[in-house]
Formats: sequence, structure tokens, C-alpha cells
Amino acid sequence: MKILKAKHLGFCYGVRRSLSLVAGAKGKVYTYGHLIHNTRIVEELAEKGVRSVEDVSEAESGSSLVIRSHGAPVEVLEEAEARGLNVIDATCPFVQRTRDIVADMYAKGYTVVVFGKKDHPEVVGINSICGYGAVILDDANAIPDSLLKSEKVCLVAQTTASAKKFANIADKFTKDRLKTVEIFDTICYTTQERQREAEELSEACDKVLVIGDALSSNTLKLKEICEKHCSAFLIGSAEDLKRIKFSADDIVGIVAGASAPDESITEVLQYLANNFTDATDEEFLQAVGADETSGKKLSSGKTYTVRVVSADEKGITVDCGQKMDGFIAADDAELEGTAYDPANYPNGTEIEAKLISAKPDGAYPFSKKAVDEIKEGDKVVDTVRNGEEFELVVNKAVERNKEKNKGGGLLGKLGTYTVFIPASQIKERYVSDPRTYEGKTLRLVALEINDEKKRIVASQRVILERERKEREEIFWANVVPGVIVNGKVKSISKFGAFVSVDGYDCLVHISDVSWAKFKSIADVLTVGKKYDFVVLKADREKGKVSLGYKQLQKHPFDVAVENHPVGSVLKGKITSIMPFGAFVEVEPGVEGLVHVSEASNTYVKNINDIYKVGDEIEVKVLAIDSENKKINLSAKACMPEAVSEEKPKPDRKSSGSRAPRKDRDRDSGDAEWSEDSGNNPFADLLKDLKQ
Repeated sequence: MKILKAKHLGFCYGVRRSLSLVAGAKGKVYTYGHLIHNTRIVEELAEKGVRSVEDVSEAESGSSLVIRSHGAPVEVLEEAEARGLNVIDATCPFVQRTRDIVADMYAKGYTVVVFGKKDHPEVVGINSICGYGAVILDDANAIPDSLLKSEKVCLVAQTTASAKKFANIADKFTKDRLKTVEIFDTICYTTQERQREAEELSEACDKVLVIGDALSSNTLKLKEICEKHCSAFLIGSAEDLKRIKFSADDIVGIVAGASAPDESITEVLQYLANNFTDATDEEFLQAVGADETSGKKLSSGKTYTVRVVSADEKGITVDCGQKMDGFIAADDAELEGTAYDPANYPNGTEIEAKLISAKPDGAYPFSKKAVDEIKEGDKVVDTVRNGEEFELVVNKAVERNKEKNKGGGLLGKLGTYTVFIPASQIKERYVSDPRTYEGKTLRLVALEINDEKKRIVASQRVILERERKEREEIFWANVVPGVIVNGKVKSISKFGAFVSVDGYDCLVHISDVSWAKFKSIADVLTVGKKYDFVVLKADREKGKVSLGYKQLQKHPFDVAVENHPVGSVLKGKITSIMPFGAFVEVEPGVEGLVHVSEASNTYVKNINDIYKVGDEIEVKVLAIDSENKKINLSAKACMPEAVSEEKPKPDRKSSGSRAPRKDRDRDSGDAEWSEDSGNNPFADLLKDLKQ
């Protein structure tokens, strides 16, 4: 008999975390529902006094209530807090991510669609986020026509759902071309890996033993996958193996659900011990470059127990079991920050040290410091078991194996543990070339820790998604109309400038760039520079923010008023002429009006007779209307007073003649306009009629 084991066996990260939180809870402890879908573990918890309740009212006030990894409905969490319970939330990070997505999209008006089992506690909890209005699907053919006509749809999946079926449903939505559809693959990474391994193993085996409980959704999914290719058996304990007929030629595969305890797996392996040949995890060993050589000959990079022969200021001479001694230099004896003291290494003391090189130069070079650093790393592992963040330098990138359809990622070391970051967990978007991250430091959380194999599957994506969500909340809470923000100009288009504010793209429309006229936005705003802007409009639902730049600058009119108050004299150029007067440029972009009555110290019938566009004239500021942005100017006030000559008036009665109209107009230049004045031709006609 040949035995082939899947790489992912035993509890997933979410289950381990929930068990750890229960173990650390103080006082009387309850769990909301069965902590995990495994009868054996639930019974063991009950023996320890941990009681499972389906109704929060059954838990005593002041006791601890652990929320299982599946999460809980919103109303349950609210009731637990209201009853004064110490709520310990063990919701799996992958489940919480789905809940966050649903909350966000539901708030934006999307119809939420969940692929999964309607009565599964995880799906029930997710459905509560959107007021139990989600559409629950378990088959691509079950999509109602009414849903395909929806304006906006958000599709998520139960974390333990079938990856292939979810892909089929996603394709269905895409092909039917909904107006707006957002698809989020929220199936847990380890769930997908377990399903992929089950597929591959079952294709190569005669029988597959699926270790887990019949209550476990993900375990039943593994059995369903295996049954497509060979005989598959659900194994709860070694007792279940007695009903299976094995033959000596059988190739037997072993897979396990995420809630299968190590004890169950060990029992199965022990039962098959007489015919068991442990399969080597070739992919993992190849990825980490594991060295399987053994023997008395020393190997570089290996850790050995050596005995102190002598110690002085230069370092420690050690017996390493070879004809030639080993030597630990003083710089390689202690961790950074710890002083080396030869007195701490008396003769005969055994210490662990790593061989630096198998080619001695007078002595084999060892490093105790390297081993101590690894031990310190192992201490860090104990601090990250509950989802705490840690940093890791990437040592190596693993490329995707297209033939075997196996994903790539990144590798690093944390003490004696090898850390693997799948390509899908590096950033929020899939990283096609992980090699660009070699040598870089990542911020991570552990998704799964396998102490037996010294492996950690970690994610930076979880951290980035959480921080983005936090930034979004802070951004939209503070970016409201009237608030001044600082942003960097990213690009300029014909209709405006795009500005980055705390990582969000905002728009400054061309009409809000400057008060003054300009040929190009680039004349006012420079790409790459930071400026202060005022928020004009913020629409979270549409994700749009409108900014203004000119609103924070002084209006050209205000500048002109400051520079030219009432009574001041200035020179300006005539920009245009109208029948009622001439407009003169006071400052760039600001004009004042010289009314026709203020154009000259003599009567002006047609202002075009004395001025033309482009003339530069001296004017005095008569009045300023700040509310209506108007400036009244006078050219007459800057001219010397006109000298008038007295002429005898003609005797109308004696001569019977009238002065020429041209002469009368000229003589009456300074007269007021009235019906009795010479400036009024109708008055003159009436006078003639009276004669």
C-alpha cells in the first residue's frame, strides 16, 4: 500500500485561533453555537466546562461569550453587549473580510448575493449585515432572472464554498452583462488549497480518506471533490477505517477538513502504520531548498551542538566532533546589544552553533549568534498566533507552476519556521511577478501555523485591506464641504486637475482653478507639487470629491481694491468702449468704468470721438461697490478745468436767426441736462414755436 498525504492537514488558522481564545478566556465561558463543526472537540470543550449556547440569554451576565470562527449575526453581538457579557470575537479574518465587503457594498446600494449554504452559520451572519436581504445561491443555474436585471450587484462567497462552482456563478454574472456587478472571491486561501490538493490526490489514488466531521461543510466539500475520481470515505476516527476493505496494491490518499483535530489524523496514520510510506512534500522542500543530506561530515548552514574547549577575548574554541576544532568569533557569539564575556563560557559547556563554512581555515567557523537569532524568531512565532502583525524580510520568490496550476509566492524565515506568502496575499491585487519583492520587508499576519512542519502561511493583503478600510472611514468622515485639505497634483487634463488627497483621487474642475484668465492649468498648478484646496463637494456613494483652488486665493477684485482705494490715481489701458463709457484695466483681469459723463472736462457727445481701445489714460477712483464687484473711475477728475469764454448771446427777436447747433452743443458742454438747457433739442423746438 502506498500512502499519499495532502500538505494541508489539521486545523486551519481560524479554528486554531478560536480554540486558543477559548483556552485563554477567564471565568465561566460560553461559545455561541458549537465552536467548530467537530463533535469530538465540542465534547472535549464541554468536559472542560465550556458550554455551547444558541441563545445569548442562556449565558450568565459577566461571563465570557466566544464568537466562533464563522462569526455571528449582528443582533447577537448587540444583545451580548447589552447583557454585559465579555464578548471574545474569534471570527476568522477571512470571514470578517467578507462581512466588511458586504457592509460596504450594501451601504452603497448594491444587491448582495452570497454563494453558499443558506442555513450555514457563516452565511447567516453575513446575511444579517444587509438586513437579511441577501440573495443566497448554491448553483449557477439557480440565479433568478430578476437578479440579472438588477442595477448593481455584489457577489461574495462562503469562505468554505467550492471554488469551481463559484467561478461558474461569477462567469454567469459576467456573461449576462449586468449594468454594474462587483465580484469578490472571498473563498479562504487554505480552503482553495485543500480543494486543489483533494482534486490532485483523488486523480492519482484508488481510495481517499477524508478526515473530518459530517457537520463540517468544508470536509463534505472535499469528499464531494474526491468522489469524482475515486472512492472517498468520511473518517471521523480510526474506528471508521474498519469498514473499508484495503488491498496491498492500493494507493491511498489522505486529506482533512479545516476542523479535523490532529488527534484524529494521528489515529488514522497509526492504524495504517504497518503499510504506511510517508510521501515527501516535494513542492515545499524544493521551494525552500531543503538539504536532506546527513552523516558525520559537517555541512555549511547546519546547526550543531558543540562543546567549549576554551574562551578568550577573541572568541570561543569548540569541539565539533572533527579532527579540527571549531571557532566562534567574539562578534558571532552574542545577539546585537549583548556584550560578549568569555567568563560565560567555561570549559565543557555545550552550546548550539551554526556552521558558517565546511571549508575550515585553521578551524571550522561557527556562529552562536545565528542560532540565537533563530530562537528569538521562534519566540516571535508564539506572539503572532492570534493574528498579531509581524515583519519579515523576503528571502526568495517562488514562481507559479503553470503545468501543475500551483501558485507562486514569497518565502522567508522566522526563527526555525519557513514563512510562505502566496502571490494572492501580497497585495490587494494579484502580484504577477513576486520576484520584485525579494529582499523587501513585508508586514504580515499568520493565516496558518503548522508547528509540526515548522511552516507559516502569512498574508500582507489582510493588513492592507483592513488599513484601507480604516483610511476610507477616516477620509470620508473628515472630507466634507468647506474643509481645507492638502493634496498633490497627479495629472492635468483639459477639464481639470486630478489631485491625490491621502491616496484618494479628487478633481479640481477647470472653473475652480483660478479667478484670473489662464491659457493652461499648468500655468497655475504644477504636477508633483502639493497645494492646499477646499472641499466643494463629497459624494461617498459615487466615490467622488470636488476641490477648489481659486476659492483659497484672493479675488483679483479684492487685490485691486487694496492697491487702488477710493481717491487714488492710476494709469490704465482702455479695454473696450460702450455708448455709456469706457472700461479701463485697473489690474490684470479687473476693469473699472469711466462713465461718459466722467470722460472729459468738456461735453462729450460720442466717447469714440476722444478715446479708442488701447489708449492708456490717467483715471481717479471715484467709488467701489465690493458687493457687485464694480469700480467707478473718472478721467475728467485728472484733467485741468476747462477755460470757457463768454460770448454775447444772439438777439433772437431782432435777428430772427439761431446759432448753429454745433456751436450751441459746444457752448453747453458743461451745462446740466434738463428740459430748459441748450442740451435739449426738444426745448429749443418749443421755444421756436412760441415765437
